[in-house]
Amino acid sequence: MNKSNRDRGQQAGEFVEVLGDTVYGKDLIFSIIGSAFLGLGGFLLGKQIFPIFAAENMINSYSLLTGIAGLVIALIINSFLFKPKRKLIEEKGTAGQVKEIFDDYQLDLDQERKAIRDNPAIMKEMKEQGIYEMFFPRKGD
Repeated sequence: MNKSNRDRGQQAGEFVEVLGDTVYGKDLIFSIIGSAFLGLGGFLLGKQIFPIFAAENMINSYSLLTGIAGLVIALIINSFLFKPKRKLIEEKGTAGQVKEIFDDYQLDLDQERKAIRDNPAIMKEMKEQGIYEMFFPRKGD
């Protein structure tokens, strides 16, 4: 195993799935702690500052706004500190790969081809996207 594969393997165990997305666990914990600190800090700061110049019945409302402002600041800081770590590699698929995927999911590729042929709008869009040949390979491909 080379170094890059080992690094990827070590990192793979550190990722967790949250709400359908995969995130780096340490970054998630740090961002939650930072957001809670800034949100609560903004609220408590508002509770100290607003009694000086705001009406008493508005202190809690204004304090909530400073708490929300703290959360927005946390969001901005987190977006700069924790960059996405996923790498998307795009490659053009082949007819063989499409057949393999349909076989894996036990889908009928001939039925899908018939549905595509019966809908000219889908066929046109597939040609525009360059994926038509994946479903209807030319002879010799």
